[in-house]
Amino acid sequence: MDTFFQDLRYGWRLLARNPGFTLVAVLTLALGIGAISAIFTVVNGILLRDLPYQDPDRVVLVWDNFSRLQMEQIPSLAVEYFDYREQSRVFSELAAYRRRNLNLSGGSGPERIAAAAVSASLFPLLGVRPAVGRALLPEEDQAGRDDAVVLSDGFWRRRFGGDPGLVGQKLVLDDKPYTVAGIMPRGFQFPYASSSAVDPVDLWIPIGFTPEDHASRTGAYNTSVVARLKPGVTVAQAQREMDVIGQRLEMQYPQHYRGPRGTPAGWRITVAPLSEQITGRVRPALLVLLGAVGLLLLIACANVANLLLARATARQREIAIREALGAGRGRLLRQFLTESLLLGVLGGALGLLFAAWGVDLLVTLHAVDMPRLTEITMDRRVLLFTTALSLLTGVIFGLLPAANRSHAGANLALREGRGAAGGFRRVHARGLLVVSEIALSLVLLIGAGLLTRSFLRLAQVDAGFDPSNLLTLRIDLAQSRYSQPRKSTAFYQKLLERLAVVPGVQSASLVSTLPLTRGGMDAPFSIEGRPYDPNRRPPVVSYRVAGGDYFQTMRIPLVAGRMFTERDSADAPRAAIISSSLARSFFPGEDPIGKRIKLGGPNSPRPWLTIAGVVGDVKLRSLDSDPGMQLYVPLQQEPSSGMAAVVRMATRPSALKSAVPAEVLAIDREQPVTRLQTMDEVLAGSVADRRFQTLLVGLFAGVGLLLAATGIYGVMAYSVTQRTQEIGIRMALGAQPLDVLRLVIREALLLATLGVSAGLAAAFGLTRFLCSLLYGIGATDPVTFAAVPLVLAAVALLAGYIPARRAARLDPMVALRHE
Repeated sequence: MDTFFQDLRYGWRLLARNPGFTLVAVLTLALGIGAISAIFTVVNGILLRDLPYQDPDRVVLVWDNFSRLQMEQIPSLAVEYFDYREQSRVFSELAAYRRRNLNLSGGSGPERIAAAAVSASLFPLLGVRPAVGRALLPEEDQAGRDDAVVLSDGFWRRRFGGDPGLVGQKLVLDDKPYTVAGIMPRGFQFPYASSSAVDPVDLWIPIGFTPEDHASRTGAYNTSVVARLKPGVTVAQAQREMDVIGQRLEMQYPQHYRGPRGTPAGWRITVAPLSEQITGRVRPALLVLLGAVGLLLLIACANVANLLLARATARQREIAIREALGAGRGRLLRQFLTESLLLGVLGGALGLLFAAWGVDLLVTLHAVDMPRLTEITMDRRVLLFTTALSLLTGVIFGLLPAANRSHAGANLALREGRGAAGGFRRVHARGLLVVSEIALSLVLLIGAGLLTRSFLRLAQVDAGFDPSNLLTLRIDLAQSRYSQPRKSTAFYQKLLERLAVVPGVQSASLVSTLPLTRGGMDAPFSIEGRPYDPNRRPPVVSYRVAGGDYFQTMRIPLVAGRMFTERDSADAPRAAIISSSLARSFFPGEDPIGKRIKLGGPNSPRPWLTIAGVVGDVKLRSLDSDPGMQLYVPLQQEPSSGMAAVVRMATRPSALKSAVPAEVLAIDREQPVTRLQTMDEVLAGSVADRRFQTLLVGLFAGVGLLLAATGIYGVMAYSVTQRTQEIGIRMALGAQPLDVLRLVIREALLLATLGVSAGLAAAFGLTRFLCSLLYGIGATDPVTFAAVPLVLAAVALLAGYIPARRAARLDPMVALRHE
């Protein structure tokens, strides 16, 4: 131990005597360690850390599926929840919940609140109790007694300033009074934001089961089921039991679980771990980012190893003298590793600060739609990871200089002096490190190039509408005041009339769900007179309710027929407008105008709709997805309490962001407005995750390229220094400066060629992991694989040119006297 502390003190004095070397090495390591620690912190918070529930590995979600109807993982019927409670033997507890959005009245003004209606068994199932007050009671599960509410800690603090006296007070939600029963602990969330809901839940109310919920199988599939596995029960065992229950229900109620005319609908109950459901969507992107920063750290280690090799050259007389005085090979190896470990620890400490800053930036920006974002913190696991990583990197970049030194003899070092014992060996070792840096940088650059080209392709996709100068907002009317369709229709009609006279407004309309946002409904459909084929999946259409002038306001082109007009009133024959893709698929070579279509099977109770027009395809889900087939119905004939308003301005819509919501409040001062944003912001938000991934990988690749260029420069400068006498002799014998320039640059290009060759081979194997993140190009895109090596070769040439130019300017007489 005394020897170790002696080595430590000696290493610290050496680093302090060379502040420039120490600063460069520590900063290089800090960049690599900080980047990987920041991304690991995100991965840890989202993928590795347990959900904040009791025994979260035993919590699962139970889904309905009609695979032949293209309906996968949908919520259950309320009555099925009771079936599962009575018939299953693998669950210790079950709970039901429904996502809700409620209008909060009073106080500081109306607000739209993301909520969940839950059974009283939910909180005990998750093993979480309120921090203040009580949870929901079993008797509050029934309609008529469901007037309690539990608030989230964040909502309680944001809206009510953390007032502990709020428990027992009344809140008005959708014009109904609720008594505040309790406040949940800080950080508690359930359900998490999903592909259908992006806002975290702010409060929980009783689910309020009705007598029909207990018996009817004709209701909506709107009840999600969460369950806790009994101890010792696996997900596979639970799935086998639910398969049996599903078969039993299908046999008992065939009219509800089979398709038209009794054909199979692919009905099945599936069980999925809750953690996989929450994080599965972002897992590939996070693992790709983790791999990218891993490559960056390896490049940083290679760069520091090169620095240590160069420093070893300056210390070779000192080391040779120590060897001559009796220091053994093991003693010197330990000294080298102690110094490198010291550098690793310093780099890790500074990298931890960089990581903390980077994590705060990620969480603050909310640049990516990631679940559990607020749970990302630098906990003990991150600190242990960073500490272990710092020590490991210290060993990695310290081994090569130490091993290289052990091959050199003391006598040879003393005899050759600065000529450098092992000089050629060091040149080869440093060259190998640079080749590795170039190869790793190439892999990073190709990954960044693929993501960049993919993002540029995505940005050029035609969404099917014109987003410029469009302002959007969401309005969800309270059912208590707008329960009758005529009232909601009158509200929206009055709103459009008021918006029409706002200065700068060119047109305004409504739609049930905006393009490129979550929500909407997909449903199977039938065409009148077309035979039903039980052996094929029924076609599915995306269904939207649209107001008058919607297509004109969005500038969605009319292909055939007409737009919706005032004639499409509630008393008129039901009309519909279909998309071009639907017309091409089901009416090829014929005019679809006047044909009739309906949602559901031929015997569905839904009304037949007469096709009045055909419009262009619109990207409804995302820019990188197929638009699919679309069906629009007029608002007058399908009144909806929740609509999105689209307002086209003559000028920039941001200038009128306050004027449009004011018109809503002028009609109903208790009506909140949500999601007020321009359509350009909606468009940008739909690709925010891809943009952020591309920027991060591009940043890592840029740093890696800089480190690789620095390595090439360092090796060439070192080589020129070592070969100064040789260059002097060459020039004395008649070599021209251009010959010397070619000699040095040739070596730089050789290193670049070897690195590029190795990097291309690795890239061909590794880029296949990017397939799920690419759009419009393949993982072996020839343009990227051709352009990136050329860029890297140009950078290598530039990095080698500087020392080559210096070598070409050497005075032969000075070079010959060089020792």
